[in-house]
Amino acid sequence: MNAEQLRYFELAYRERNYSAAARKVPCSPQGLSKAIHALEKELGVTLFTGDPETGMPVPTDYAHELYEYACVNDSNLRLLHESFERIRGQERYTIRLGCSLGVLGTLGPDFVTSFRRLHPNIALQYWETDDDLCERGLRDSTFDLGLLVGPYGDDLAAQVLYRAPVYFWMRADDPLASKGALTVEDFTGREVALPGEGFKCYRRLLEATEAAGVVPGAIYEMSEIFQLYEFAASGRGLGFSVRHIVELSSFHSSPDVVALPVEGSSWTFGIVRLATHATDQAEQTLWNWCASWARRLPSDPVG
Repeated sequence: MNAEQLRYFELAYRERNYSAAARKVPCSPQGLSKAIHALEKELGVTLFTGDPETGMPVPTDYAHELYEYACVNDSNLRLLHESFERIRGQERYTIRLGCSLGVLGTLGPDFVTSFRRLHPNIALQYWETDDDLCERGLRDSTFDLGLLVGPYGDDLAAQVLYRAPVYFWMRADDPLASKGALTVEDFTGREVALPGEGFKCYRRLLEATEAAGVVPGAIYEMSEIFQLYEFAASGRGLGFSVRHIVELSSFHSSPDVVALPVEGSSWTFGIVRLATHATDQAEQTLWNWCASWARRLPSDPVG
């Protein structure tokens, strides 16, 4: 398995279309398909099956696992290149930043690149993972700072940067779709898909339903936002989301799916450090940058 095969696989996984993926290489769809089949043969698994109606590639469970591996591999390779740059003496400071999944997507693609362009003397290394691993990384000094989903423990010092309502997708013909907002009671007996046990949204829903004496139906753990959307679109149940995701044009294409906010529930994140950790000059520069950048976001008031 080489880097080119992994790149072809990642493109096919994201695009769900060999032709669209091949255009990004660029190469022929046949060449990309051949590379993926060679990868399947090497690994001894089937990564994609054909959709019986459209013929488009549908990822298997093996593909989901390989995609997570590929993302980690990409992150590690990026960190390796950054380490090489630091060794060459091109940068004087290094910040290790732990990021809850979804936060960098909310901040936008220019967030990191703009910081690096303005502060070439600071090597910003970042890892994206679930909420619990981010907090653990701060506590064991794997990370210097974190962009973490709240709420936070007393041993962490944070500046909240963003707050938006929690939403759940559902079919437009679901009886709940006629409501203006969901309440905790609406989850009674309903099948729900949301990020898993390492994510605070998972625990907060369970805590809220338990406190209200509500018993949901089966709860499914899904890490990809498109999986959560498709769970609802297929009529299986309610799929977790947040406002900035719901407002993306890619999720407005189907009139068969609607999203409703959950009363009294919000998704927040902030820039965080261990309370006993004193920020150095570079870390304070990043802290201030995060606070300034977040003011551009369509966030609810954060205090």
